[in-house]
Amino acid sequence: MHIIEVEDLWKIYKNGIEALRGISFTVDEGEIFSFLGPNGAGKTTTIKILSCVLKPSKGKVVVNGFSSPKECEKIRKIVTTVPQEFQGFSDLTVRENIEYFAKLYDTTDKVDEIIQKLNLKEHERKRFKELSGGLKRKVAIACGLVGNPKVIFLDEPTVGLDPKSRRNLWELIKSLKDMKITIFLATHYLEEAERLADRVGVLYKGRIVRISTPSELMNEFKKENLEEAYLALMEEMKSEEE
Repeated sequence: MHIIEVEDLWKIYKNGIEALRGISFTVDEGEIFSFLGPNGAGKTTTIKILSCVLKPSKGKVVVNGFSSPKECEKIRKIVTTVPQEFQGFSDLTVRENIEYFAKLYDTTDKVDEIIQKLNLKEHERKRFKELSGGLKRKVAIACGLVGNPKVIFLDEPTVGLDPKSRRNLWELIKSLKDMKITIFLATHYLEEAERLADRVGVLYKGRIVRISTPSELMNEFKKENLEEAYLALMEEMKSEEE
């Protein structure tokens, strides 16, 4: 079952910049779907449209059967976004941060469950500002999970983390899939997408140029890893423009 359906989606800003130029794709329920592409390709713009932060210029957007922008009130109740720049409330504890978001969602009964699931019990009394980068990202995800979402949008979730923290967060993301949550992942880390994603969509200058599994893309370009295959695809796109 498709939980996200996008058809001929455009986003044209007032200054005339075409951030998205007619993209179409679907995401299956319970899938980890990763968006790849260079800076400015349209990844964050797509996430903002799907999560009802931005309105599309034109095109069809359906999330769990609800159309955007007409039914955004319903969409917002079933999706959550964990932005790259999530800061949290510095002087509040881990528990207090999660409780704050639980009150917004009216799901305060979920706080203890989420703290347990994300192994945050030993850190729940620490102030957010005292946490490591990896723990801050985990708390950010916890604040999103407490709303009981069907879809989580993760925008560069491991940027700036050390290798160990990054791999710990990968395990957390995999566990979200086990909870039957659909994960929409935007990342610059190709190893991350290769390890986590069921399928990847590659954006280039506002258009989708590939949708496939990581292994299919690697086979297409006869490369041993996704990073090399992605770079080969980018070279192909540049050569076509010349």
